[in-house]
Amino acid sequence: LTAITSFSQQPKEKTLLWKISGNNISTPSYLYGTFHLLCPTDFNMPDTVKQLFATTKQLYLEIDIDDPSLNTKMMKGIKMKDNKTLKDFMSEKDYDSIAKIFQEKTKIPLSAVNSYKPFILSSMLYPSMLGCAPIAFEKEFEKMAKSAKMEVLGLETIEDQMNVFDNIPYDVQAKMFMKSVYESEKSKEDFFKMVSMYKTKDVRAMHRNVRGDTDLGNFEKILLDKRNKNWIPVIEKIIADKSTFIAVGAGHLAGKKGVIKLLRKQGYKVEPIMYEN
Repeated sequence: LTAITSFSQQPKEKTLLWKISGNNISTPSYLYGTFHLLCPTDFNMPDTVKQLFATTKQLYLEIDIDDPSLNTKMMKGIKMKDNKTLKDFMSEKDYDSIAKIFQEKTKIPLSAVNSYKPFILSSMLYPSMLGCAPIAFEKEFEKMAKSAKMEVLGLETIEDQMNVFDNIPYDVQAKMFMKSVYESEKSKEDFFKMVSMYKTKDVRAMHRNVRGDTDLGNFEKILLDKRNKNWIPVIEKIIADKSTFIAVGAGHLAGKKGVIKLLRKQGYKVEPIMYEN
């Protein structure tokens, strides 16, 4: 009973890499927590991760990023519904101010993208916030998979991801976008705080930080919990079929409704793999 209880608990170990076994699956699979955008100075692909990746047969990311129709599908879901634009959710004065700052930071006129969902606009500010040409873990894993002639697939579709942003009111997203623009230094500070947590492999701290965020914390169920739950039957099916390397945002791993706890509740053995950076 003690063993069963311990395996159903939340992860406490500081690691981003986890081994999935048990439930009569023939070969283990691996789960890795990523950070979607990092500066080259902060990016690191550990040797242990590379070695275990090489033992698997397929790569699953949040979405299938090598789908040739990905951009077309994304563009279909990138805009707000009902012909809404950013001007519908802020004063003319705020819009003009935001437009000026946005163009300075992104080199893109806000008028060209003001029908995009505000969360998308916020993400467009990340490169200027980082002050570097960022590296995405997902792209690096995709390169590794292609080199090994492994298939790259997704736990959800790009349509699923775009629809998530329809479940958070546009006016709330717009306020968050305005805040990220007007309080850019604070946004930058918060971002690099998360980067520091990631570099220490502290998935629990990262999850607590999201939950405690005055904005994102209100939508934890939509952004994390519901998606985690939807991923579990997909993960169960793919790891029963063949050894799989699964890489998702580190914020999805910890917590009572995180991927690790949910897999353990299903009877899988999810063990931490400790490694040096």
